[in-house]
This record gives sequence, structure tokens and C-alpha cells, in this order.
Amino acid sequence: MRTAIGLAFALAPRSILRRTLRGEQPSASFVLFARTVGIRDTLFGLGLLLASFADDASATRRWLQLWLANEAADILAAGAASRQLGFAGAAAAALPPASLLTADIWALRREEMR
Repeated sequence: MRTAIGLAFALAPRSILRRTLRGEQPSASFVLFARTVGIRDTLFGLGLLLASFADDASATRRWLQLWLANEAADILAAGAASRQLGFAGAAAAALPPASLLTADIWALRREEMR
């Protein structure tokens, strides 16, 4: 369920927000927010599904890889919204996931050393 809802928000945030807000036009920053939450929910749901089938330590690595992909997708979504948000707005939106992407890479490297 979470994966399906996340996909809907990731692929068609304006359509969903228009139905939710009724009569209001969602701002570019709100559309970006909805898209990043959708991406996160999609990957979270997929990660949970994959981990539920794992019976070894590789589940941890898969979760880290999925979160790394999530942060990268958030950065791409911020870049794609740069026309609407301007460079400064897009950079501000990309900064938090960029720092988390760094943490994901660090954790993956640490996991490989074990």
C-alpha cells in the first residue's frame, strides 16, 4: 500500500494535490515536497517488502542502498524543480538529502568492511 501511494505522489503530485486541496493551485515548493515524500514512501515500502523476504544480514545492505537511492532521487527532484523554485530554492531543497546521501555512503562503506 505504501509503495503504491508513494508512486502516485512521486509520478503525479499535482493531480493528487489538486484533488486534495480542492480549488487551490499547489505551489511549486509544495509539489516538490509531495514528490519527495512520494519517492521516500515508494522506496520505504519496497525496502520493507524486500527485507521481509531476507533471512540474512544482506537486508541491512539493501536498506542502505535503497535509502541512498532515495536521497539521490530527492536531489534529482530538487534539480528538476529549479525552474519553478529558482536556483537558491532548488539548492536549499537538495541540501538535506545531499548530507544524508553522504551518511548513506559512509554507512555502506562501513558495512562492507565487516
